[in-house]
Amino acid sequence: MSGELLKVIDIEAYVNYSDQFNPYTVLQCSLEDGRLFNLYLIPLEVVLAVNKIKGYGFENDRETLFEVLTVFDEIEVLRNKIEKVVVDEVDENTHLYTAKIYIKGDGFTVAKRMIPSHAIFLAYLVGAPIYISKELVDKQEQDSKETEEDSLGF
Repeated sequence: MSGELLKVIDIEAYVNYSDQFNPYTVLQCSLEDGRLFNLYLIPLEVVLAVNKIKGYGFENDRETLFEVLTVFDEIEVLRNKIEKVVVDEVDENTHLYTAKIYIKGDGFTVAKRMIPSHAIFLAYLVGAPIYISKELVDKQEQDSKETEEDSLGF
């Protein structure tokens, strides 16, 4: 997918307990145009680490790799290498998104495909810009509207 990209201005990560028997994790991206883009069923480790960066959450006596990365002073090395993250693909069969992380080298940039929640976490950690394809945001909104209409019997 190519086309217009929307900049992520903030992220939130949480566990949604709306169904007490089936809670799920969410990484919610607030976009520059005022809309939201959600990634569901992300690893709990990413939720914990994002909340640690934001200064809230709970203390974990066994930290994950993601949480440990938040405490390194040497993170500056990553900051100088990660140019941006772009979520711009979805597999229509699996409904899984794919992100690209753009890594700067000496005179070149390499795009590596990644799990979106992991790529977004890295970009958020180092302050690199995050973008979502407008086409994916539009599609997610349309799918959500159709699901809501189906549940209401329209």
